[in-house]
Formats: sequence, structure tokens, C-alpha cells
Amino acid sequence: MDQQEISRFLAETRIAVMATINRDGSPQLTPNWYYYDGTQLTFVTTKERIKFFNLRRDSRISVCIYDSPLASEYIVMRGRASIREEGFWEDARHIISRYVEPERVDDYIERWKSQPRILVTVLPEKIYTRNR
Repeated sequence: MDQQEISRFLAETRIAVMATINRDGSPQLTPNWYYYDGTQLTFVTTKERIKFFNLRRDSRISVCIYDSPLASEYIVMRGRASIREEGFWEDARHIISRYVEPERVDDYIERWKSQPRILVTVLPEKIYTRNR
């Protein structure tokens, strides 16, 4: 896939599976909503999740986004994650808007603001793809 095909694939509403590295070196996987702007991938999580602690200790991350249910097409990104703890609510709005009805977005934002949320940005160092 070229960059345009990657962006088109990632613009569809899919779930990203994030892989971080546990303290003992084993992988830790979690599904997440995401937004991809053509250059970087962002997602929101809380400071209570294992992936937050893992990324704070070791910023390496892999992300797999696949075509459900067969996974005959997929994209895997490897890179480093950066964490932003403030001033990210417009980014969060982009993410939430991809997954919920427009009339529910503000409710999600308000609920998320009451939780210890962070924004994670992944700048891919390597992208692997598979298409049918």
C-alpha cells in the first residue's frame, strides 16, 4: 500500500490493537479508538492503564489495525510514543467523533475530562502492510 492507501484504510472506523512492553519484557495488548492524520496516530487512554505505565518506562509501541473479520488486510506500525497530559481535548474530539454519534461526542468529552486521561501520539518509524 502506498501512503494514500494507508491513509484511506486508517480513515475507516476500525479498532487499533496497541502493543506495549511490560516490565518483564512480555507484550501487553489493548484495543483502542484512534485517529490517523496521515503522519501520526493518536489515541487517548488513562493514567491508570498498564499501557500508560509501560509507555512512560519504554516508549516503544506497535499498533495493528486490521480489516474485520478476516484480517486479510492490515497495517502494523512500529515507533515511539509521546504522551501529552494537557491541552489535547480537540484531538480527543477527533478520535471520539470517529466512533460515536455526533450528539454524544460532548458527553464523552465531559466524562473523559473527569478521568485522568492522556493523549498518546505515535510517529511511525516503520509501517508494514498486507492487502488482499
